[in-house]
Amino acid sequence: MPIDPVCGMEVSEDTGLKVEYGGKVYYFCSPGCKAEFEANPKKYAGTEGMGHSHRSRHGHHRGHRMGGCHH
Repeated sequence: MPIDPVCGMEVSEDTGLKVEYGGKVYYFCSPGCKAEFEANPKKYAGTEGMGHSHRSRHGHHRGHRMGGCHH
């Protein structure tokens, strides 16, 4: 399953929330995560393979809560 590069959640490829950037398709769990990516794609492109703990050190965990991302 693809990983939302903004918040780190697993998302389905069937989502309508996706963006092509740098020849790759990125999938998102919410319109907020998609908008954040679109505002600064260089910040998030290529981060989907990083461990969750890496992103958390940089504050990207703010959108997480039990039951999913609330962006």
